Amino acid sequence: MDRNFKLILLTCMLLAVIGASACIGGEKDETAKGDSFGENSQELVVGISSDVNNWYLDKFADGDARFVWSQVYETLVRLDSNLNITPGLAESWETPDNGTTWLFHLRKNVTFHDGTSFNADSVVFSYSNKSYVRQAVLKPIKSVEALDNYTVKFVLQKPMSLPFYLTHVAWPIMGPGCLDKAGNFVKPIGTGPFKFESQTKDQEIVLIRNDAYWGNKSLLDKVIFKVIPDPSTQVMAFENGELDMIIKVPEYDVKRLEAKKGIQIQRKLSTFTDFLQFNCNKTPFNDTKVRQSVAYAIDTKALVNGVLNDIGKPAGGRPYSPNMMYSDPDLKTYSQDLDKSKALLKEAGWEDSNGDGILEKDGSPLNCTLLVSKGAWAARHTLMAQVVQEDLRKLGIDVEIQVLDEGAISKLEGVENFGMILRTGYFVWGPYPKHFFIHHSKSPYSHYYNETYDQLVDAADSTVDPQKQKELYYALQAFVIKEVPAFYLVHEEKVVATGPSVKGFVITAEDPWLDLSGVYLEKK
Repeated sequence: MDRNFKLILLTCMLLAVIGASACIGGEKDETAKGDSFGENSQELVVGISSDVNNWYLDKFADGDARFVWSQVYETLVRLDSNLNITPGLAESWETPDNGTTWLFHLRKNVTFHDGTSFNADSVVFSYSNKSYVRQAVLKPIKSVEALDNYTVKFVLQKPMSLPFYLTHVAWPIMGPGCLDKAGNFVKPIGTGPFKFESQTKDQEIVLIRNDAYWGNKSLLDKVIFKVIPDPSTQVMAFENGELDMIIKVPEYDVKRLEAKKGIQIQRKLSTFTDFLQFNCNKTPFNDTKVRQSVAYAIDTKALVNGVLNDIGKPAGGRPYSPNMMYSDPDLKTYSQDLDKSKALLKEAGWEDSNGDGILEKDGSPLNCTLLVSKGAWAARHTLMAQVVQEDLRKLGIDVEIQVLDEGAISKLEGVENFGMILRTGYFVWGPYPKHFFIHHSKSPYSHYYNETYDQLVDAADSTVDPQKQKELYYALQAFVIKEVPAFYLVHEEKVVATGPSVKGFVITAEDPWLDLSGVYLEKK
């Protein structure tokens, strides 16, 4: 080995030692890295918890798929960051007969990602009889007709506040070019600010900027959605700089992330509310007194303050978020009162006859199951379920928590083999309080039957008179407080974290929705 080669080898070894030292030192650095790309890259990497399993209008986009859909597809009607209704692909709309017929006047000079024109025919295509929304949600639609290139007429079987329904990103406008000549789905074709580029199952979805976008073009070249189901793993990837943004930060990580230099946390009360849904068709929750007893037993303030680190708003039984339409500010909600709770159970005939701490009635113990879903969509739910279990144990109710995937929960729910399910959302999009439908006897998720309740829901959803709607929705809120088909726990506060290089992001109250307009990356 000659002298020069020895010198080069020694230099390389020295550099390697310096590099390793720098890495070790980096582990102690509390500054977030958050700089996953090159100097001038405008590629935003966003963490999501579930893949997009469907891109076509015949099925519902569930889980985090809707955050991705909101980049590719657009709706006729939109909402601003505070849930005010605004024009989308429709510039204006009107109803000539108080809500049975709706005319939408479409935006001109808009093209789909395949270069074809957005027009009335594409709206008719998107709301055909094959669409999920026509089959599951907007069944009262009788017809959708193109009056001319830029005017569409919807005719309904009854008056409805249709523009609010059409804000939901899960039933957007799709280009007919997403199908081949045989009618088979080929690829997503929307009008949104980003175009579909590629998808690697359960790993990532890549979108590129739509340079022909009709609105303000994105400042980003590309958005990569990384699928990371485990919330803790997702947060770790964010802190390591592998992700620029995470859009559902677990409540227990917020304060720690806020303390890190460079990380920005934005919070906003969303439209989702966590709730305990009772199986009102089976004992013990077929008795209103038992359901009211549970409502008096659970301290929702303690849930927010203790379990969720002051993130969210205690619901106390209020059936939907106070930032939504017709929320009654004077609604009398529940506060924890264990004496009332115990008295109600006694009135219902439940007593601890053998002294084992669990109440009995007619020889049967007071026990039930509480189903909780896995996943990052509601990472807080497992901890909340444990608090509910402890609170009800103090009354003498034995609760078994079962943490399951959605498929397993659906099977148990289908045969009504459960006592309670801890849920969030359901029939929630924008500010319109469609959520009450979940307890309607025609809802696939209802385990409650009350003719008066059904009539109230039908009446509220069949008028476009704001004053009349307000009175009916106030009545429904009071009805839910009294009858407790579900007990509402916490109004969700949406939490989004962005890394040091991400600029221009503004959080919206709408959930699930991700607005990336004005977002760019500033490298240091």
